[in-house]
Amino acid sequence: MTLFLLLPVVAAFLYALSSLFLKRGFVEGVGLTRTLFLSNMAMGLLIVVLIPFCVEPVQWNQIHLPIICALFFFLGQTFTFVAIRVGDVSVVTPTMGAKVIVVALIASVFFDTELSAVGWVAVIIAGLSVILLGISPGGAANRKRGFAAVGWATLSLIFFAFSDNLVSAWAPVFGRQGFVIAVFFFVAVFSFGLVPFFNEPLRRVPKKAWPWVTVGASILGLQALLLNVALTYEDPTVANTLYSSRGFWGVVLVVFIGSLFGNRERYVPRIILVSRVAGSVMILISVYLLFFVAGVG
Repeated sequence: MTLFLLLPVVAAFLYALSSLFLKRGFVEGVGLTRTLFLSNMAMGLLIVVLIPFCVEPVQWNQIHLPIICALFFFLGQTFTFVAIRVGDVSVVTPTMGAKVIVVALIASVFFDTELSAVGWVAVIIAGLSVILLGISPGGAANRKRGFAAVGWATLSLIFFAFSDNLVSAWAPVFGRQGFVIAVFFFVAVFSFGLVPFFNEPLRRVPKKAWPWVTVGASILGLQALLLNVALTYEDPTVANTLYSSRGFWGVVLVVFIGSLFGNRERYVPRIILVSRVAGSVMILISVYLLFFVAGVG
């Protein structure tokens, strides 16, 4: 395993961890739109660390490539926050693990990568896993909330899957390091369009919410940076196969340290937690079939 393939593994853990911080920030009253804005700004600031490593020449005449990619990333990021806001971390994070399947599908349809019969079986298994992840305790309202979270997370992963394929395909054309810097820069620029939708200005964010949202936004930005750097050198399906481990991390962190964040998901009925673990396992089974049996990537 190369150093670049270690980056998605680290990013997977950081993603699940950031979700806990951000969810607590929502509880403390920071609001979804302001949290999204702050997270995107954190990503924009983190690209500074890449500037000294920008050794490949940048093809500025191809600047439209990172702009398009940034738009897909921005939309994926937005719908991720909607999913986290309306649902449980242990539902959203494993659902996002199915992104590797969508990455493979997009690569097959748009980037001339064939998907075998085994690969399609993996897609079906991933689809069934979404049903298990959407099961929530209580009445119809909770079930509706669970499936709504899965729906928003699914929409998010579709945009992210396009973004990942575009990074892998276009970064070598534009200049790898420069491409990642440009993408994160334009994501930050797009984020200023969120300001008119703030319920209240940033100065009115409750003081007790700032530590949670600051740490969560920083961790989320760091994991996105690590994953995108990996995508400029590695096949997007391979990188996302490793990155899909965030589904397990999401469930594990909720069970073992979720209470430290005021998260109560570990106390859902055992059958619900088992169904979420089973859904996570099914996603990883589909990943195994796709990666090791079908040989995608």
